Amino acid sequence: MAETLRLGFAGLSMDATKVLSQVTGLPNMKLVAAADTKRTAALERFRTDFDAEVFDDIENLCRSPRVDAIYIATSPALHAEHAILAASHRKHVIIEKPMALNLDDAERMNDAAEKHGIKLLCGHTHSFDAPVRKMREIVRSGELGQLCMINTWNYNEFMYRRFTNQDLEATHGIVLNQLPHQIDIVRLIGGGRVKSVRGIVGIWDATRTSEGASVAFLEFSDAAATVVYNGRGYFDTAELFGWVGEGGQPRAPDTNLKARRNLSEFGGRNGERRLEELRERDMRYGAKGVAEVPSHHGWEEQQQRPPRDEVHQPFFGITVVTCERGDIRQSPDGLFVYGENTKREIAVSRGVRGRQAEIKELYDAVFNGRPLFHDGRWGEATLEVCLGILHSAQHGKEIMMSHQVTVDDAALMPL
Repeated sequence: MAETLRLGFAGLSMDATKVLSQVTGLPNMKLVAAADTKRTAALERFRTDFDAEVFDDIENLCRSPRVDAIYIATSPALHAEHAILAASHRKHVIIEKPMALNLDDAERMNDAAEKHGIKLLCGHTHSFDAPVRKMREIVRSGELGQLCMINTWNYNEFMYRRFTNQDLEATHGIVLNQLPHQIDIVRLIGGGRVKSVRGIVGIWDATRTSEGASVAFLEFSDAAATVVYNGRGYFDTAELFGWVGEGGQPRAPDTNLKARRNLSEFGGRNGERRLEELRERDMRYGAKGVAEVPSHHGWEEQQQRPPRDEVHQPFFGITVVTCERGDIRQSPDGLFVYGENTKREIAVSRGVRGRQAEIKELYDAVFNGRPLFHDGRWGEATLEVCLGILHSAQHGKEIMMSHQVTVDDAALMPL
């Protein structure tokens, strides 16, 4: 009989709503407990939805003998504290991005995981996506010659979603919330070890007080990458590939414009409070406006019934990989490969991705002895690059990296 991963949930916020909608009913995994220090109604909803035990204290969740692993979706400032607490009770950990807010905390998290012999998985990023892993496979094969450069761009409306300025300030806006997606993608394709970082960041909007845009140059030992993100809601990179959204679902061409207009309604002295009230009412787990937990279904069934009308591969902006003898970029359903004499499209199976992929990777590491790819050292290396972009922007200089790790291709989830 297959083992079951018994999962506890720390923090029932908006992240919980998104995560639970994706992982409920996955095979060989059971949601058995949750903790939240403030939201009693959400705990009662969780108890009802999953016949689970609930706690108003994270440490009591970590102590529970019914729990094998804990998904930490508390505020970023508490990630290190809660991950170390879980590790001390020998619970495996999945940590939402950002892994931590500084490298000292990331080091302490990794030290605790290694000391207590638990698995620490750093999610949620688009390096789990099948097209990105296929790009890595082609580069590693050498069929197009040596890797030369990687360029990735994403323009969307992130800064005008229903976040308060306090929410955004907690992660320096896009820098620790969205850039980890791009940095993970680039590091995976490029082999993992970034030598140095040079970057600038921009706010450029008096109503949004955190970093909403960034340009960075990353140097590897024998290649380079540019990483561009602009979440300020004007141009939309989805326009370049048929209005396919981040999750593969159709994206409305007026998404950016509507987001900017909607947020403008919350201007003025009480805007932040009104945004918080709206999120509490409509977006956090257990709120009145949040849909019921989906019916139970497994990994393969989820592929047949994609969420949110998903019809194509996920797109986190556009990524172009350049090798000596060709280029690679995503197509709606796979990859375009531009060779010396031909352009061809490679179909890529959608596969398991996102939070489902996190659960599967942890399960395989715990019960099947498979190496963990997105482990704490990988997460720390990505965090170092993101922080390096901030430091470079602040000091106007190149920042050298010292916590980088090499891609372990044997640990990558097979396509």
